[in-house]
Amino acid sequence: MVKNFDPKNPLNSYTPTQGNLLEFITPYIYALSQVTAERDNGDVDHYAHTYISSFITKAQIQVGLLDTDGFFNVISQPFDNWVKQKIKRGCDFISQSIYEMFTELPQEIKIALQQNLEGSAVRFEEVSLNSPKGQKLWITWESFPWFKTNGDIAGIIFFCQDITKQKELYFDVCKLYSRAELLEKFSLIFSHDLIQPLRQISTYVSFLETELEDTMKNNPKISQNINSLNRCITKTKEICEGIVVYCKNGDLTINREPVNLEETMTMIIEWCRERPDIIINDFTSKDLILDVNKACVLQLFQNLLDNAIKHSINMPIEITISGQFIENNYYEFSLHNNGWCGDTLQQKNVFNAFYSNYADGAGLGLMICKKIIDAYGGNISFVSHPEEGTKITFSLPLYTEEDEENNYQQHVS
Repeated sequence: MVKNFDPKNPLNSYTPTQGNLLEFITPYIYALSQVTAERDNGDVDHYAHTYISSFITKAQIQVGLLDTDGFFNVISQPFDNWVKQKIKRGCDFISQSIYEMFTELPQEIKIALQQNLEGSAVRFEEVSLNSPKGQKLWITWESFPWFKTNGDIAGIIFFCQDITKQKELYFDVCKLYSRAELLEKFSLIFSHDLIQPLRQISTYVSFLETELEDTMKNNPKISQNINSLNRCITKTKEICEGIVVYCKNGDLTINREPVNLEETMTMIIEWCRERPDIIINDFTSKDLILDVNKACVLQLFQNLLDNAIKHSINMPIEITISGQFIENNYYEFSLHNNGWCGDTLQQKNVFNAFYSNYADGAGLGLMICKKIIDAYGGNISFVSHPEEGTKITFSLPLYTEEDEENNYQQHVS
């Protein structure tokens, strides 16, 4: 029994702790029943049961009314449809016991019904059910007592909602996340265990180059073999580093900071200064501040420039970088060179892992670029024509006052 229940004033005294919909209408049902009973000289409890039964019958949610022995008194059409589809076909549930409806009534519902009979409202966010077909079902369960005007419990109102699809989706997401973590750990172990001996091999090769310096001058074959070995080592390192980036689980955007684009471009141009055959035309805004991880954006531009240099066919290699402001505080870059990627099929695969037009290419440069840009919510596209060259368009977020405020709050906290 609910304490302080006042049958003379149910509008103020009856407030179920659960069941938002009926929590709102229940006091009005009691008040309406009282007014109707006084007008017709009838029974308040009879009218209250009639009104709540009418509401449940017409409700477009899975709701029902049980008597104190657990037998179905009234149910909504959606609940009837759900049970016949998922639990038991071809059965009339009115006057049937809830304990007989399920193969095994879940313990949570048993507990809820017992507490309802003691006057308490109960809600379970998730309850698992086993259907006769062996399928695992998940529902929410919410129930509370329905009182007579004298305070006695007349029955139990329940709500339930099928959340099986949401639960299965949650399990799928957990599995994917677990696999992603496992993949990242594997990539780090793999990369470390492989790069370490590669460094040793690279050291030994440098020793060989020193020891065979005079011999290599007179024997071009040895020099070619040493150079081929160095290229293989470099390619393997690139693949290992690419695998690590490819397998990273969402941490490409950690340590975001305001990155001055002019400084970044100066570093990139300096990187190309050793190649007098490379001309870089930079038309980007000089006062641009990006909201990115500095190491990531450097790797992004280096990979894009390296790819542009590889595919440029005319000398000198001319690379033009321009840009424009776009919506949602993003800046769109355009990088153009005078090379051609190849036919349509090759262009479709440029962002795929381990795909390269060159025998000595690792096939990870543009894949890493796409992964970095995707992580920051940007877009990247690729167009290549034999006569017009190749143009890569990509976008990155700009640093705003809101970002500055968020960084300040994080620092203060």
